[in-house]
Amino acid sequence: MSNKIRTNLIIAMSVLFLFTGMAFAKTKRIDVIYASTVGKTLRLTPGKYQINLVQNTKSPTVNFFNSYGKLLGKVPVKIDNEARKNNDTQVDYNTVASNGHAITEIRPQGWKEKLMFSHAKSE
Repeated sequence: MSNKIRTNLIIAMSVLFLFTGMAFAKTKRIDVIYASTVGKTLRLTPGKYQINLVQNTKSPTVNFFNSYGKLLGKVPVKIDNEARKNNDTQVDYNTVASNGHAITEIRPQGWKEKLMFSHAKSE
């Protein structure tokens, strides 16, 4: 096999994997109004974030990006499918023992999924 054929094959496979991965990811912008913990360790300050739901793994995750597009962290998530699409984006919080906040659920506008996060019990 010549180098040109190998190169073209590698490029074609890379493009295929790129679009396959994009088909399983959903993205949405959210507003966080309290300094919060998501999952066991990810801490967010108040502000705007982009979430990216990755479902193509055995354990789905949500990637959190800041307003500059920098990945802040990946958090495991439980996905609950709802009967109809969410009308508005809703972020639900719980107050934890240290008087801080933990994000427990996110319902992105236009999605049928509800994203549920567990949080550390020792806070």
